[in-house]
Amino acid sequence: MNKKIKVFGAALDPIDDPMKVLAKCSYINRIAQNIVDPERAFLDPYEGLLKFSKVLNKEEYIKIGKFPIESWLTPKPKIEDYPLLDPFKYQEYVNSGAVRALSKNLENFVLEKILPDIPLMIGVDHSLTGGVLSALSKKYGPENILIVIFDAHFDAIPAQISLDLVKYMQEHQKEIHVLSPGLLDSMDVNSIILKDSYTCASFLDYLIQDGTILPENLIVFGCQDYPSEEYRFIDDSRVRQFVEYYQSFEEKSAKIIPGTINKNNMVKKLKESLEECKVPYVYISFDVDVGIFKEILAARFMNVIGIEKELILNAARVIKAFMELKKCELIGLDFLEIDTYILGRELKKSGRIDRTAQVIDEFLEIII
Repeated sequence: MNKKIKVFGAALDPIDDPMKVLAKCSYINRIAQNIVDPERAFLDPYEGLLKFSKVLNKEEYIKIGKFPIESWLTPKPKIEDYPLLDPFKYQEYVNSGAVRALSKNLENFVLEKILPDIPLMIGVDHSLTGGVLSALSKKYGPENILIVIFDAHFDAIPAQISLDLVKYMQEHQKEIHVLSPGLLDSMDVNSIILKDSYTCASFLDYLIQDGTILPENLIVFGCQDYPSEEYRFIDDSRVRQFVEYYQSFEEKSAKIIPGTINKNNMVKKLKESLEECKVPYVYISFDVDVGIFKEILAARFMNVIGIEKELILNAARVIKAFMELKKCELIGLDFLEIDTYILGRELKKSGRIDRTAQVIDEFLEIII
């Protein structure tokens, strides 16, 4: 039986960044004044990509709509959501464990409305990848699924460890390289209250702990937060716990390929990692920040510099060749962490144009 590719949206966006929340408030004010540009009236990345993408509008991509999410938790809330648009309310939502509960709902959505066809999710918060993987793990077995993630961040670090690292960075900006000192200084880390809950920054840790995925079947390509040699020799407990937690996944046989200047070496490591895998199924997750500040501008997190499109596409070609050689079946994809407000936009000050949709199109044409 030929499987269909079922495309759906999942626009969870519970970010507590005050600037991001302010953007939502500004959007609602424009809606109230009826001054929203009709060309940018799309509500989320799903609607936006269907507007800009040439590939996703082909008939083989079956659009099935959106996974239901409360509007105040989406990139463009409704006017009546205005009282809820508060960084502390988003913090409370995440700390309550609600993100994992929503991921569980998504698991049921995939089981009931998509499988045995192929899910292709378009959205925001990367944590929802866990819901799709949970459904696929139940159907195919975790031991049979290779997960390849394109991401500038390794989403398996508990919140407190990350927060402690930021505190260290704020105190030692002269000794370490900081991409955006102004952004770092603006973070009031002492007032942030984060529980070590299931989030976009830690969901892989949870999935491994509960056996939904196996670390030996995980490849993460393009990480910019990989501990540098400099970090490994810093004698500070906050840095040590970050390095040790990161390394613990490699000790469990997860393959983490950092974004480096040596592009050939990245592709070589990807090939070597794939050669070690002997599984019948492949899932690919694409966090668009893997290419941030290159061709891709519409990423929710902009605290690193990503890798070039051609390197991303070369990696896609390597994965495709592996699947054909080993006769592996693609069982799902997602494209997440897309910033709705920047998607497809030309930035007036720099004159640069976001090409997220074009990168995704080229990626899909290689993989599918």
